[in-house]
Amino acid sequence: MRVVLGLGKTGIAVSRFLLKRREEIWAIDDYLKEEQIPQDIRENGDFKFLSSSQFLSTDFSSICEVITSPGIPPTHPVLQTLEEHRIPVISEIELATRFISFPLIGITGSCGKSTTVFWTKQILDRAGWSVFMGGNWGYPLIESLSSPEKFDWGVVELSSFQLSRIKRAHFKVAAILNLFPNHLDYHSSIEDYFQAKSRIFANQGRNDFAIVNFSTSNWSTRFSRLVKSQLIPVARDKKLAEGFYIRGNELFQGEEFLFSLSRFSLPGKHQQENLLVAVSIALILGVASKVVEEILPSLSPLPHRLEKVGSWRGIDYFNDSKSTTPSSTKVAVESLCCPIVLILGGKAKVDDFSELTSALQNRKVKAVVIYGESRNLIEKFVPSHVERYLVSSLEEAIKRARSLAQDGDAILLSPACTSWDQYHSFEERGEHFRQLVYELEQTGFSH
Repeated sequence: MRVVLGLGKTGIAVSRFLLKRREEIWAIDDYLKEEQIPQDIRENGDFKFLSSSQFLSTDFSSICEVITSPGIPPTHPVLQTLEEHRIPVISEIELATRFISFPLIGITGSCGKSTTVFWTKQILDRAGWSVFMGGNWGYPLIESLSSPEKFDWGVVELSSFQLSRIKRAHFKVAAILNLFPNHLDYHSSIEDYFQAKSRIFANQGRNDFAIVNFSTSNWSTRFSRLVKSQLIPVARDKKLAEGFYIRGNELFQGEEFLFSLSRFSLPGKHQQENLLVAVSIALILGVASKVVEEILPSLSPLPHRLEKVGSWRGIDYFNDSKSTTPSSTKVAVESLCCPIVLILGGKAKVDDFSELTSALQNRKVKAVVIYGESRNLIEKFVPSHVERYLVSSLEEAIKRARSLAQDGDAILLSPACTSWDQYHSFEERGEHFRQLVYELEQTGFSH
């Protein structure tokens, strides 16, 4: 018998898969009522729903394995009890890789994962392959097994939570974008976070590929030392003897010029790095450079990632709701060239916003407006020369930012926090930002 811990999107997908195999499963979730579970699962005779307390009072002897959802922390009492009883705990990614037949491209990092996965799929699709896209973003990987489509490749976004619970999962191509302090409420330290991310290389062999971004990360060399496959270094504004790099707007492989990237306009150097990894994946898989060059202008961006949502009265509005850490907000600030009125706030992942402090030192940010649960904490890290305003809601923040912005400025929502104090997701927060901006500018603004 197997146990499914957590019945979010991933847990539901795992439950369906196991029940189709006529396996007996117990499912544990403390936030759902049984009637909220999809009917086809709830009414299956091999399915049993338990709370954590009910589970902890049962006999564990018949349990062979536990599949845990990514968001459940290692401190959860069920996980701690399972470890004490030496019962294996794996991620959905690990389970899925036991059954799928197509090769996988795994992409991880602290920021930029979803965009890179999205662009990789678009390039490979347009090069003529059938590609499943999912993992931490999009569809759980295990859902590919119920698809009527036959896939040539799978490109999956991998979080540190998922990677920390893999054992034999194999990635034909494994890419590390970057590493910044993140999820330290889940991991015990930055070193623990590094070790989780590095597991993407754990089961690779000589015929596989490992892409490591050497643009800025201090961790790149450490990652590269763990590689047992063919190392493909990539970098922006840094010449490499091997691998791929961008100099100006031109892409090189070693000394060889491949093509210009000027037809694909990107806001921010971090987006160039994301594109570089996606392009590198396509090239090492055998897509001709001329074909990649022709595909690039047709690529579409992902919403909520430094997304320009409009320009009114000389002011540009950018939705970067996906930035939920100080490091990702720092990247967003550094990506824009114009004066910025920055909107911050939400529910903090970390207590230390010193990276944000350094981003505000260059005087590009003329003012910050901070809203939400963590506004008092964040304010402590704003340099004294920067104007700051504390408000309750995102709507108030936008109105205040608009009163401060002038012709040629940008209003940037890059919160450095999760959305969970006032929204269910960063997507919901980003869509509300878009709506509020539109309403403000369409109805007219007055100071």
